[in-house]
Amino acid sequence: MADAPFDADRWTSDLRASWTSAAPDYDRLSMVHFPPVARTFLRFAGVAEGAAVLDVACGTGLATMAAAEAAGEKGKVTGVDLAPGMVELARLRAKERGYANVSVLEKNAEDLDFPDGVFDAAVCQLGLMLFARPDKALAGMRRAVRPGGAVACLVQGLGERMLFTGLILGKALKYATQLKTPGAPTLFGFGPEGTLTAAFQKADLKEVEEKRLSGTFEFSSPQSYWDAMTAGAGRLRGVMETMSGEDREALRTEVLAAAQEHVQGGRLRMPYEFVMARGLKAP
Repeated sequence: MADAPFDADRWTSDLRASWTSAAPDYDRLSMVHFPPVARTFLRFAGVAEGAAVLDVACGTGLATMAAAEAAGEKGKVTGVDLAPGMVELARLRAKERGYANVSVLEKNAEDLDFPDGVFDAAVCQLGLMLFARPDKALAGMRRAVRPGGAVACLVQGLGERMLFTGLILGKALKYATQLKTPGAPTLFGFGPEGTLTAAFQKADLKEVEEKRLSGTFEFSSPQSYWDAMTAGAGRLRGVMETMSGEDREALRTEVLAAAQEHVQGGRLRMPYEFVMARGLKAP
């Protein structure tokens, strides 16, 4: 029997639900590990003081706040995310930090209905590889920036180098084959050399630059890695809720054993690799 065709709208609806459910746990995970990545990414994106910035798939606001810091009081940052749970936490974070120049909207990255050319830059941290129609998102980001403005995205790299997520996902596929939907986006789809650049060029972005960012994320133990990833990783969290208790325990045992190989000096050090690309809208 042939596989059913990929349902992009259903995928997007599921993303909305799963990331809303995971938002508080994802927030804790990201705020521990991702701030240096966000700052590096925003520097690479070239966000300048006084800039109007669009942050697409802003999540709980990590890159949004980094953009606000880079743009300063004279700048303005608009974050958008599909998941209401993410939007709520991002708004709360902006309020807590006193960012009067930050607004966060509930909006699909594939339907950016902003006027043409109203932003100086558009950024997307760890969202593009999740979208059912990433080409539409890139086209919308390009349209929304002014001529000469920048579009920048950060995505996950190659699975074998991005063990932070690759280790647990690789093991989970054995027990939850629905994680591999034919035709669906994959976390590592933009990882191969030049793939992200090609997507930018297809979106008619110019002077595209691609760069890799690698390092390690630390956890206190393999168990703390398991706890964080199974709670804070949106789609994986949802799929695991459908697994039997026996399968979840078998998966946990395999993940802990594999993670143990990366324990050094009493700490778990999980390798990561991200890919960043930046392109300009033609004047």
